[in-house]
Amino acid sequence: MNSLSTEKKQAIQTSLSENPGAVLDYVAKEHEVSALDIIHCLPEHQTRLVDGALFETVMLEVSDWGDITFLVHTEDLILEAKGSVPKGKSARGFYNLHGAPIGGHLKGENCDAIAFVSRPLFSSDTKSVQFFNKKGGCMFKIYLGRDENRQMLSSQIEAFEALKSKLGSS
Repeated sequence: MNSLSTEKKQAIQTSLSENPGAVLDYVAKEHEVSALDIIHCLPEHQTRLVDGALFETVMLEVSDWGDITFLVHTEDLILEAKGSVPKGKSARGFYNLHGAPIGGHLKGENCDAIAFVSRPLFSSDTKSVQFFNKKGGCMFKIYLGRDENRQMLSSQIEAFEALKSKLGSS
C-alpha cells in the first residue's frame, strides 16, 4: 500500500507528533513524499481509508450534509468554497457538479483512495473527507461545516462517522 522506508515513516510521525496541527500538505512537501503517504503515517484513530472506487457513493452522501468547506490545495493556491455540494452526475468522463458556489467537473475515475480524517488543524479539531489520485496527490478535501461559534455541526459529525463506519476500511 505504502512504500515508505521505516526511517522515513518515523521521521514523518515525529514531525506530526511535534506539530499535531500541521497542514498535511506542508508536511508532505517537507519530507518529499505524497500527501497520501502522510495519511498513511497518521495515528490509526485519526484516519480511515476507503477505495477510490467509492468516489460517487461518497460524493452523493456528502451532498446531503449541508454547508461544508470544499478545499483545493496546490503549490500555488489554497481555494476554499463554502456551501453545499450539489448532487453530481457522471457524464463524458467527469463527475459533474452543477451548483454555486460549488460546481465543476471532477475526474472521479482518477480517485484511488478516500480518507476520512479526524485531526487538529492549527488549533481546531477538524473532520474532513480527502480524495487522492493514483499518484498520491490530494485532489480535494471536504471539511465539515461550522456554526456561528466555530463548532463543527453535530449533524455533519454524525453523518461523517456513519459514512466512515458504513464504508469500512480497505
